[in-house]
Amino acid sequence: MMKRNKGVWALCLALAAIFSMTLYASAEEKLTGSAGNPLRGVEQLKTARLAAQRGTVGQFIAEDLLGDKKGELLTTYEKYVDAIASLRQGKVRAVVMDELPAKRFLSEVAGLTLMDEALSEESYAIGFKKGNAGLLGQVNKALSELKADGTLAAIFDKYLNGDVGAISPEGIDLNKGAKGGRLVVGTEAGFAPYELKVGSGYIGIDIEMCAAIAKKLGRELVIENMNFDALPMAVSTGKVDMICAGITVTEERKENMDFSDNYVEGARQVAVVRADDYQAPVK
Repeated sequence: MMKRNKGVWALCLALAAIFSMTLYASAEEKLTGSAGNPLRGVEQLKTARLAAQRGTVGQFIAEDLLGDKKGELLTTYEKYVDAIASLRQGKVRAVVMDELPAKRFLSEVAGLTLMDEALSEESYAIGFKKGNAGLLGQVNKALSELKADGTLAAIFDKYLNGDVGAISPEGIDLNKGAKGGRLVVGTEAGFAPYELKVGSGYIGIDIEMCAAIAKKLGRELVIENMNFDALPMAVSTGKVDMICAGITVTEERKENMDFSDNYVEGARQVAVVRADDYQAPVK
């Protein structure tokens, strides 16, 4: 058997490793289109690989950006966390999503940033089965009172400026055993700070707002967690009484469900990108 020179063998291994890394980098650059061309503005997203959560406005915006190329360049996921993982792995170049959840990811995941330019502004409301005017009216009345007495503002402040890690599901009053029966709300608990699963329970702006509404209606809040794209069907078939998951009010959605008064105005859709692939414009 021929003896291998240890020094030559080590050099060969090192060269092989470098070659493999180069091939991987080249493949990633080809896949995402990032080779020597960092993102500078929204215009570049029109030819980039994008990700979004399935059934969200982020998906619709990504589809509009890509046009005829959406079938080739857009990947949708059931959960935001999977879309973010795809971005970190270099499979896509940007994730289109709501700003507050995006900022939540940025606080927990290194190496990501937001493009400066917002992709849209929108409003959030609670969704109801078409024609359920009785419950809609009751919820709107409760929402108006929560806005007037400062309860809604306090809930937002708690999640945007407080220590979310100290909040537990057990600390949220679901009005259990209420004589008025149950108020079943459908949500998708992967949209912090609006809704988040903690242990076997749920916390978030929407969760506490719905709990406050249920209490005003003398009913017990029951939370049904499901995929976001399943929510419209759940409310239209009566599986849940209403849906609340940072749902954007759009004309298309109005055709299939009724909406409460807005509880969020001016929410923004943004593009989450890798920090090393973005060159912010000079202001």
